[in-house]
Amino acid sequence: MVDWDLVERRRSKGWDWERIAEDPKVGFQADEAAGDPGRALRALYYQRKSKTKRRSSSDSQADADAADPDKRWTLERVAAILAPLFAIWFVVALIVPSPVGTFLPAIPWLVILLLLSVGLLAFALLRSASRWNTAIRNSLIAGVVLGLVFSGAFGVAALVSGCPTLSPSTSGEPSSFVKASDPVWSQNGASVFFFYGSAACPYCSASSWAMMVALEAFGTLSNTYFDRSNPSDVYPNTPEVVLANAILQSKYVSLQVAESTDDNEILAASTNGCYQSSYVSTYDSVGSIPFVVVGGQYLHVGAMVNPADLEGLTAADVQGQINNQSGAAWNAISPTAYLLEAFLVKTDGGQPASVANNPSVAALLAQIH
Repeated sequence: MVDWDLVERRRSKGWDWERIAEDPKVGFQADEAAGDPGRALRALYYQRKSKTKRRSSSDSQADADAADPDKRWTLERVAAILAPLFAIWFVVALIVPSPVGTFLPAIPWLVILLLLSVGLLAFALLRSASRWNTAIRNSLIAGVVLGLVFSGAFGVAALVSGCPTLSPSTSGEPSSFVKASDPVWSQNGASVFFFYGSAACPYCSASSWAMMVALEAFGTLSNTYFDRSNPSDVYPNTPEVVLANAILQSKYVSLQVAESTDDNEILAASTNGCYQSSYVSTYDSVGSIPFVVVGGQYLHVGAMVNPADLEGLTAADVQGQINNQSGAAWNAISPTAYLLEAFLVKTDGGQPASVANNPSVAALLAQIH
């Protein structure tokens, strides 16, 4: 075992490394493969000194961090960054839901993250001896800055991806529809009709008939099938026509549907593309269904046909009344169907004339702004 204190004393007296290595009191045993004992001892000495210096520096830094709380990453500091980050991001996404809230909507995701971060901050501060210091203040400021950065980055990413900038303000239209001050949403020169819903939802089921009738006025609708709503929900077994995979051949209307086909459980459908996501996050942030967008400007959230008006009927019964244009079901469905046709004609610039000239549609056109 080398007596390093004695080595230091021998060096202070001017001994060379060869002489120190040969001193039996030093206790250095050179490895035969190491070559010259003096050179081996010197190398071992400086190696040991370098390690000691690094360890001392590390300990000093740890002591400095312990003495200065501003340099420690504590639970309070992390929470103090996250809470304002998500608060700023939530507010911006709420005010500008598209494009900022397109990929991560203010409701429900950002509000959930905000509540969790605020809860974490409250917990951290309650168990902390120092609840307000420079470190916490700096962390809050950093969180605000990061909130602006993150919300801005998500908004830019949405714009780069081609997502629309939508206005959250709306004005009233007939039958609980509203109009948004947005450009017409079109695809290949045709106004887009977007339906967001679930096959299990009785309100979607009842409203599906009016959508089917309206769409058939503009072209040939195919790839649909009959079903019924959740038998365990309100208005059980409401007959419906499922539009999830429907194809509309029309030069006036482009059909887009996001509909869950599970008829025993109401599930949120997956949107396809940032246009659909933008409209849902901006005008249907709570996920109410059915949600319908006509031409990107006319919107409706909730039932358009009362399921109670179809109670006791099968899908075949409803289709029969539609074919004959008579009966209680037809009387419940036709007003909404004609209104949807009127909105589509409005966004199509008055086309086609065959639909616009229908007296029932023309009367509604006069009421639409």
